[in-house]
This record gives sequence, structure tokens and C-alpha cells, in this order.
Amino acid sequence: MRKISCFAIMLALCFAIPPAFSASYWNDDAYKLIEDTITANYPKFPDKVITITDAKYAALVVDMEEEYYVSDGKEGHERKTQTVKDYTSAIQSAINDMCEAGGGMVIIPAGTYYTGSIELKSNVNLHLEEGTELRFVRNISNKYYPMVLTSFEGNDTYNYASPIRAFHAKNIAITGKGTLNPQADPYNWQAWKRGSYGFPNQAEVVDVLVKEWSDKAYPVKFRMLNDGTTPLPDKIPTMAIDWNDIKKVEYIDTPKTDDSCKEIKPLRSLLRPCTLEPYACENVLIEGIRIINSPMWEVHPLRCRNVIVRNLVIDSHGSNNDGVNPESTHFVLIEGCSFSTGDDCIAVKSGKNRDGYSRGKVGGESCGDIIIRNCVFADGHGGVTCGSECTGGISNIFAHDNHFDSENLQQVLRFKTNSYRGGLIENIYFRDNTVAKCSNALMYGETQYTLGSAQDKEGDLGPYTPQLKNVYMSNITAGKPDSPVNAKNAIEWKAYERAPMTNISVKDVTVYGVKNAINLENVKNFTLENVKISLVDSVADLVTYNTTPITIEGVKLTAGGNEYALSEGEKLTMPENYDKAMNATITGKIATKDSAFAAGKGTVKVYLDRGTLQPGNKAPVITPHDATIKAEGDGVYAFSAEISLADKPDYQYAYRPATEAVNMNRGNHIVSVVATGEAYDQNTWNYNVKCKADD
Repeated sequence: MRKISCFAIMLALCFAIPPAFSASYWNDDAYKLIEDTITANYPKFPDKVITITDAKYAALVVDMEEEYYVSDGKEGHERKTQTVKDYTSAIQSAINDMCEAGGGMVIIPAGTYYTGSIELKSNVNLHLEEGTELRFVRNISNKYYPMVLTSFEGNDTYNYASPIRAFHAKNIAITGKGTLNPQADPYNWQAWKRGSYGFPNQAEVVDVLVKEWSDKAYPVKFRMLNDGTTPLPDKIPTMAIDWNDIKKVEYIDTPKTDDSCKEIKPLRSLLRPCTLEPYACENVLIEGIRIINSPMWEVHPLRCRNVIVRNLVIDSHGSNNDGVNPESTHFVLIEGCSFSTGDDCIAVKSGKNRDGYSRGKVGGESCGDIIIRNCVFADGHGGVTCGSECTGGISNIFAHDNHFDSENLQQVLRFKTNSYRGGLIENIYFRDNTVAKCSNALMYGETQYTLGSAQDKEGDLGPYTPQLKNVYMSNITAGKPDSPVNAKNAIEWKAYERAPMTNISVKDVTVYGVKNAINLENVKNFTLENVKISLVDSVADLVTYNTTPITIEGVKLTAGGNEYALSEGEKLTMPENYDKAMNATITGKIATKDSAFAAGKGTVKVYLDRGTLQPGNKAPVITPHDATIKAEGDGVYAFSAEISLADKPDYQYAYRPATEAVNMNRGNHIVSVVATGEAYDQNTWNYNVKCKADD
């Protein structure tokens, strides 16, 4: 992979010219469509009120023994109990009654209430008055957190219910100025993350969920996780969704054996639930509340439509404590929120690995049409993040008029995926935001994400090629002349060499005081317009950056004495006698004003993407070929590379969806052409060359 230094960028930019293509940096039509759709579907509730302290519901409050754990003073844990009032039945009964009465508001007055999981119902607004705190009991059992259909980090399963949940509901809300407190801490819920203090480690269950269930296409209806003692219910819901009748739920008899006639024995779950999770819901309002001490992600709209998250205060620093995670969800408004988290503040997601492709339909359920505005971001791994569970794809994300300020905020705008997760991330718009502090980068993306499970660390061996394109950042100020942002990099992008990122455009951005300006690995059509960056050693000394584009033209494949013009993304069927030639030649032209390219420092490589199979290993081999380059004058260069078409790819991941299989069948090659300037710019075209089908 080619790492590009800041010095080399500065050298090349001395000869910069305006970019050959323009980026709009915003899409007014798409933005308006999101706003209009959300406004048209704003949840409305009848003017009726129930208070959970009314006599009918107060009679349902009972004493219970809350079980929880503390340090044993050494390296383990000690069990404790306390007697508390259990309001679970009182709150749930009030919600159920209001739903049956046609809808309205259920009020929880100021005070502290212990409860198990609560399910929101259609046409009900659960309102927490100021001074209200819902403390979700630390008794981790299906009595208080029933087994429900959900997901864990993008993989579908049945698991513990979230403290606040909804399922196939329409017109729902949780509002007010109260607090949700699941009481997670290092000894309760969170210990499972790494198996701390003598508790078991969630990794043993995660590996089953990802590698045995998801990647091997084990049907979701068999993926049972419970507390290890509670009998399974008689019926379970399926993942089927009818968006014409969202309240319609398909139930099946709980399977006793799987398709191999093997008895289903649920695993004891070690997977933490999210704090607030609407699943397959429409017209959702989450407004004003505060969330602390979360077991996992805090707000997780999963497979929903029309969601408003407004004026939340999220302050939870445990492991995986993402703030708001829309997953496989469309038409979302996140505004006026305050974030200080133990992970990403906002992370847009669309499923993980095979589940991401197969969820709902072959090809996956994407996530997008999201507006993020007027929010304040403090601690977190990423401010606005896409991934890493993004297999179904992410598109049309608009973030504007937000403020980012924390030395504990790693990245402001962040993207992450890899070849096990794949996915297409595109059309990301980030403008009119301000940044005071961050630690790693203002703009950061990687398609080599390796911080997750052991599977992620295996390298580029997964079956899904990640794609990231069309990212637009404009009108951003980071730091001040007397107060540097103090990040490691202003901009950092790292992609696989065979699959560069495409069309990354940055305009009218000023960054005061970073340790390094720009760090790129494998980026195509990287555009800088009026970008000013200073280093920490001289904060006021801004350097202006602009880029020079590279284009690839007239690409042809010659085989068996015949020439074939290639168009990006199109398939070319070779003649029956292609295998007699054994080899083919890829030729074309480069056009650029990059003076470094003229000085002989540019390169062109041609790849056979997954073109051969390594003996004894199901993983593919990406075969690079260096092209020869010849100057033709006036910024035009001819290139030529010989490739072999004798290789007959003959491997297939068993779980790869049928829609993707065409690129993997024997006889097919995916050809990529990558042209790289000495300093900062790349351009790539991808071609699918279909060889003789029966070879």
C-alpha cells in the first residue's frame, strides 16, 4: 500500500490546478425529502392522560429483591441484594390500557422507580416528568428482561429485551426531562465485555453468533439466547415486516429442532441489550430525556421508519456505549442532543457480515436519509460515524451546524468497515460545523477496520468488497489561532489497495494546529479546494491546499488478437477461444497536470481482484501487475500491462448471496486499474471480465 507524506502533498500542490470535476457538497432535494417525510409522519396522540400513581396502578407495585454485584475487595465480585419497589407491572399496565383506549399520554411523576423492561405500544407517549428516574433492576433474567427478537452488533438473534423497547408499533414516544438509568457498571452488565472480575466473557457467545450462526446462514428462528433457566415461549415472532400494516406481526411455533433435526438448546446469553430499542416501528419520537449507565448502545432504532431523536442528554461511558445508532432505518432526524459517550456518539449501521446482506431481502436493508443538526459532541470514539456494521449499505447522511469539543473525542467524522462487512457507504454531507478539540482526526475513514472480533484481524480475506464514495466536507473551522485542535491528523483515509475510496471532497476548511496535515492510503479522486491547515509547532501559519486530478481514459483489453473497449462496471464476455491466448493486455491513457507524474513518479497498476485461489486456502489472492508508462505529451500518458486470463477462479463462499455470486463464479475476473500520482491523488476503474462460463 502506498503511504503518502504531508511533505509530498505540499510539494505537489505547488503545481495544483482546480479539479476537473465539481462536487455539489450538498443535496438540497434529498435533504428536503427527509425533512418533509419526517414532518408528514410526526406522531400524534389523543388528548388523554393516565398517571402510573393512580390507584389502579399503584396497587400493582410490589416489593422485590434486587440482585447486584460489587467488588469483593480483591479481583472478583460479590453478590448483594436490596429490597425495592417494583413498578414494572404498574407502568406496563398503564401503557397497555392507554393503547387499548386508542392512545394518549402515560405520565410517570417525579420520583425514583425500579422496573424491568418496559414495552412501548402504538399511539402511546410515555412521559417522564422532570425529576423522574427509571432505575432498571440489575436482576439479569428473562423475568425482568424477556427474550425478544433483536440484534447484537448487527447480527440478528433472540436475546434479552432492552430496558425500553417497542416492537411493530406505530406512533410512539418517550418524552419529558426524566432519566433512564439501567445501572450498568463494571460489575453489572459491563463485566461481560471482557470477562472481568470473575464473570464470563461475551466473546464465547459472540463467536457463535457471528461465525456459526450468521456466516453459516443458520436461520434466525433457531438463534435462541436466554438466561439459561427460563423455558422458551410457545411462540416467537419472525423478522417479516409488512410496512403497509406495521402492527401486523408474524408468529411461529417456537422450533424444537433445527433443519438438521438437531434439538435446539438455547445458549446462556452474555450479550448486553441496548437501553432503548424500537424494532420495526414507524413514527417514533424520543425527546428530552437523559440516559446514563447504559449496558450497550443507548438509542437503537432497528429496522424503523420516521424517527425523531431530539434534545437528549446522553452521558454514559461504559464499553460500547454508543449514543444513537440508527440501524437499517430510514428517515431519521437527530437534533439538539448532547453526547458524552464511551464509544461513538452517533453511529449509522446496517447489519454485519452475512446478516447484513440477507436481512429482510437478498442484498440487505440499507440505512440512510438521516439529518444530524444542532448537536454538541464531547467524549467519544467518533462524533458522526458510519459503520462498522454497514453491510447493508449507508447513504444520504447530512450533518450540519454541530459542535465538537473534547480531547477525548477521537474522530469528528468517521467511517469504518472491512472485507468481512463490506457494504457501500456513499453520499455523506458534512458542512457548517465547528470543532474545538479532537485527538486523532477531523475526517477519518478506514476500510481495514481491525478493532473488533478476532475475525476482523484476519486481514483482507472476507467475501465482501467494501466501498466508500462521495463524501463531502465543507465550511468547517477546527481550532483557533490561539487554541489548536491538537489532533494527530487533519485528514486520514486508509483503504485496501484493490478497493480505494472514491470521490472524497473537502472545501473551505480551516484547521488550526495538528501534528500532521494529511495521511492517505489508496484514495481515488481526492479533492481539496481552499483547505487551510497549520501544524501545532506554528498554529497561526496556515498552508493552503488544492489538488490536481488524474483521469483514466480509453481502457481496452486485447486477447486472442481481438480488442475490447471496457466501460467501468460493465461485463465483458470473452470469445470461446480466449483460453488459447492465455494472456491479455490492458491498455489505456492517463490525463493529469501533476508535475510529479510527468517526472516519472506516477504509477499505474492493474489488479485481478480475487482472480486466483491459493492452494489449501479458501481465501482469494489479489494479483497486481505493474503497468509500463510512456509520456505522449501535454499531460497524457499511455499505459500497458499484461495479465493472465488462464486462471479459472473456482471458489465460492457458501453463504454469499445469490445476487453477489455472479462475481465469484469460475471463469470470472474483476479487473481494477489504479493510477496514482506521486503525492496525493488516485483514480480507479473497475471492470468485470466474464470469461468462458463452463471452464
